[in-house]
Amino acid sequence: MTRKYFFTLFVFYLSINISFGQEHHNHGDPYDWNTPAQSFTLDGRLAEISGLSVEPTDNYLLAVQDELGELFVLDKTNGRIVQQIPFWKEGDYEGIEQVGNTIYVVKNTGTIYEVSQAGTNEQTVEKYNGFLTGDNDIEGLSYWPQRHQLLLACKAQPGGELDPNRYKAIYAFDLTTKTFAPEPLILLDREAVGAYLKQCKPGPDHHKLCDIFDPEKADFDLSPAALAVHPLTGNFYLTSSKGNLLLVINNAGEILHIDKLPKELHRQPEGLCFDAAGNLYIANEQKKDSPPVIHYYLYDPNRTSER
Repeated sequence: MTRKYFFTLFVFYLSINISFGQEHHNHGDPYDWNTPAQSFTLDGRLAEISGLSVEPTDNYLLAVQDELGELFVLDKTNGRIVQQIPFWKEGDYEGIEQVGNTIYVVKNTGTIYEVSQAGTNEQTVEKYNGFLTGDNDIEGLSYWPQRHQLLLACKAQPGGELDPNRYKAIYAFDLTTKTFAPEPLILLDREAVGAYLKQCKPGPDHHKLCDIFDPEKADFDLSPAALAVHPLTGNFYLTSSKGNLLLVINNAGEILHIDKLPKELHRQPEGLCFDAAGNLYIANEQKKDSPPVIHYYLYDPNRTSER
């Protein structure tokens, strides 16, 4: 069987799996997007904040911004910068994760920077380049502990011969072998989004979602900007810069929920992470007169969504 033929079958299988799996899932919305528990205005050095993570002790947040090759350690109670650590030269850095004692940063080109013993005299940095490029425009990075992999979300081209007006892709980087998986781990299919919107319970923003994903449009208006794995449910959360959206999918790629984040709070959501209790942080970069800010949401699995 040729690789091209196998890949076509692979894409077909994922599309069918994602589309038909949805009808068996009803995912409540455990966060009140209109009422964050706390909001932190950030230092001007994080005006271009682009990635956010919680470090393993759950005491601090980690952040990067898309101009400087520096790691920012933040007090998770107020967003204050407590440490700033150079790791590489200037570049478009889009995501950050800490696994054990090692910090990983991804560039929009898909290059992964492995920072060991960050902030010490023994700090070292290893680079990993794969087949992803700036054309894919990687903007989301998350750690998936079940497979000991980093997940990379493409904002632009999904890769290979895949149609960017139909698919968005998530790739995996294995932390044991330090290699990129050659095929997408998950494909988000435009037709699956349309199928979800037809069968889900309509909320106040349903008509807006239908307009965003109008099948008559030429473009697939989904632009993943951040990605995180929920520590309790294992579901994947993604924000999209187009439409100001938040999507929830399971690890098979089935769409569980789509929400439109309130624009007055989320002018440009660029970073996303969870603490160990499932509480959620969303970082927004500076936008015109709005300063960079992190909004913190409490996890309530018993909450009934009105959306």
